[in-house]
Amino acid sequence: MARRRWRRRPAAMAAAAHPAAKPPRAVIPRRLLAALLPAALLLALLSGCASGTMRGVDAHPPTKGLLHVLQQAGQMGNVSDRGYRVEVEVAEGQPEGGRETELRLRVLNPSGQPAEDFAEDMTKLMHFIVVSKDLAEFQHLHPTYEGGGAFSLKLTFPHGGPFLLIAEFMPDGKGLTVYKTWIEVGGAKQEANPPVPSAAPSIVADGLEVKLSSMPSTGELKAGEMAMLDFSVRKAETGERIVLEPYLGTPGHCVILDANAQQYLHVHAAAEMSTGSSVMFHATFPKAGVYKLWAQFQYEGKVITAPFVVNLS
Repeated sequence: MARRRWRRRPAAMAAAAHPAAKPPRAVIPRRLLAALLPAALLLALLSGCASGTMRGVDAHPPTKGLLHVLQQAGQMGNVSDRGYRVEVEVAEGQPEGGRETELRLRVLNPSGQPAEDFAEDMTKLMHFIVVSKDLAEFQHLHPTYEGGGAFSLKLTFPHGGPFLLIAEFMPDGKGLTVYKTWIEVGGAKQEANPPVPSAAPSIVADGLEVKLSSMPSTGELKAGEMAMLDFSVRKAETGERIVLEPYLGTPGHCVILDANAQQYLHVHAAAEMSTGSSVMFHATFPKAGVYKLWAQFQYEGKVITAPFVVNLS
């Protein structure tokens, strides 16, 4: 049996290793800045009263709280494959829509050799996203590591046609790495249903009403500027607030793709700015256009997926 070997994610971030280096600046719209500035000033004052001196956040980057959220916003965007590749093998020829398929994934480093050391990212060694070309179908899976750079999983493609496979992992101490590839699935194809901006601010999924609000508002989101995305969850029938459970080590996950499936973001909840029934994300959309968001939470042991579509100018 192949030996399983991996390293855990390093505890220190690059900013801490080079305290003199200034982190990337987030572009924050004036309206959002005006809303957040009082809280930021209050936080700074409280820090000053506690320590007796005011520390520069560039020299001592915050690791939690509002300022941490603001600084991290400038670091979101498409993540490179760093020269790594993921070979996809199907157990029995071409996959068929509606039938369970077993995939074997082989991660190769830039030299073409199997990558063997992987760090955990949000409790998993690999996140595997599967979406149809029109973004109508979505799956967020976690393959099993078999050692020697090989992962395996079983899944069912809902129908035939092209599907995008996105593997997200942290190999060889290189940090977050994303590799995207397409696969053609046999069988009957569905009529394309391209994403259109959501007409309502809320949807019902598995008996829960999930409502999206944002700063700036969804009609005023702009590419290159930080957006705060807040999802509130209640019981659909009664309106009763619920208490969400941690999902993969965080209050929630949000996968984002543009309409052409070229721009990809996978953002995690800002835990300090989330509550039991409300989960806050921050993201910077790289380009203008239509984007589809899949927000995911866990309630009573079940993962809830809430899709929304927004249009950025």
